[in-house]
Amino acid sequence: MTSMTTTGTGARSGADYIASLRDDRAVWIDGERIKDVTKDHRFRGAVQSIADLYDLQCDPALRDRMTFASPSSGKPVGLSFLLPRSAEDLRRRRDMMKTWMDAVGGMMGRTPDFLNVMVSAHASAHELFAAGGERFGRNITSYHEHIRENDLALTHSLVSPDIDKRKAMFEQPGEMVMRVVRETDAGIHVSGARSVATLGPLANEVLIMPAAAKFPLVEDAEAYAVGFAARMDTPGMKMICRPSLPAKGHFANDPLSARMDEMDAVIWFDNAFIPWERVFMHRSIKAVETAMKSPSGPHGSHQSATRSLAKMEFLLGIAYNLADVNHSRFPQVMVQLSELVAFVETLRALLRVAEVDCVPGPGGTVVPYEQPLNVVRAQYPAMHARALEILQLLGAGNVVVAPSVEDLRSASGPAIERYCAGADIPAERKMQLMRLAWDASCSSFAGRQNLYEKFFSGDPWRNAQIRAERYPGAREAQARVWAFLDRNEEWQARINADLPTAA
Repeated sequence: MTSMTTTGTGARSGADYIASLRDDRAVWIDGERIKDVTKDHRFRGAVQSIADLYDLQCDPALRDRMTFASPSSGKPVGLSFLLPRSAEDLRRRRDMMKTWMDAVGGMMGRTPDFLNVMVSAHASAHELFAAGGERFGRNITSYHEHIRENDLALTHSLVSPDIDKRKAMFEQPGEMVMRVVRETDAGIHVSGARSVATLGPLANEVLIMPAAAKFPLVEDAEAYAVGFAARMDTPGMKMICRPSLPAKGHFANDPLSARMDEMDAVIWFDNAFIPWERVFMHRSIKAVETAMKSPSGPHGSHQSATRSLAKMEFLLGIAYNLADVNHSRFPQVMVQLSELVAFVETLRALLRVAEVDCVPGPGGTVVPYEQPLNVVRAQYPAMHARALEILQLLGAGNVVVAPSVEDLRSASGPAIERYCAGADIPAERKMQLMRLAWDASCSSFAGRQNLYEKFFSGDPWRNAQIRAERYPGAREAQARVWAFLDRNEEWQARINADLPTAA
């Protein structure tokens, strides 16, 4: 269980992914431990959605778009593991990620490509991890190769549960925050909780990394300065999940809730053993501060911005269909649609700028230009909330009274066929659209999506403060203003010289 095999099969299929989830992982939900997440009704829809993504990379027609030849084995491996060395590499990787995001309408925020690009970025900057010891730099490089060659699905957790925000992590009550409790020649033992591990029950491994800003420079914090990867079936580790989102089981009734509830969980460690080869930081605040300077942030933002574009395009498609289904392309409707068009094209432009204006990165790689991606992170939550509001306005009563599959197949079916029909489409087709619009904009799934978009990048207010404080163009803009003002006297003197002298 502790070995790290790098001689894998390369890009795997959906069946391979599903089989990999059948292990001894401790997943708890609604007060019970789940024996097999691939069969439980609360997880199997999302499991199949992820499996479908893996199948895309095995489609011969998509092989060149989805994979590249492994530099170590020569086998096809997922393009999200690529260490990009040009703007074209970034575009090619984005095309792969967009293919996956289009398949799920951008509705799954923790598909495997997200952590793939982040671990790849860490590996490109492995020297930064060596600040805590040379072996840790080697470990992150080996781990990247391991997940690439075995095509593993990862989740991660960067934050601790909220207990008392007035106190530092090492001051929290009850030793709730995850920390190192002891070391041996073979590895470390950790205890405590981490949150929020989205996709946790459906992943193969979890990447635990600290947030550098959370560490005061005091000795008491060193036990919490740890980064590692753990298999989901690690003894002493369990996941406690939130309740699943309501779904009746028919995809036509709940087309998003039933298929794409990627689940969120708290991970609890109780003296869990982590072998040294999977440890990337250990009791070193300096290593935390150094390693967190890796380009994983911009690369992760490149993936999430790609997802944002796919999601906004999907919401735009729903909106246009809502307008068409009853021939309601009135001026006020077109104005609302134009807002969504502006969102889509803004996101597309920011993505392209980030790629074309990429900057040199470690080890001969390139890094997407971060500033446009920061704009996406800052603005997309408001775009998303407005898009859901527009769907609600366009769908209105049609969305509220949309019947279920069971209603359509019941004795009420003939009546539904009449009142639920569209201008040019039958009732069942219109019902499918209305159920989708409801699930995207009004359901529990939609509420979770809206909250996710607000906070998946962290505290939005703190992020905004950091963006303002660290914006690299600020000083140049300030200097330009002062220079403009300094030229006023020169301009005034020139104008005065040209004026006629008074008689």
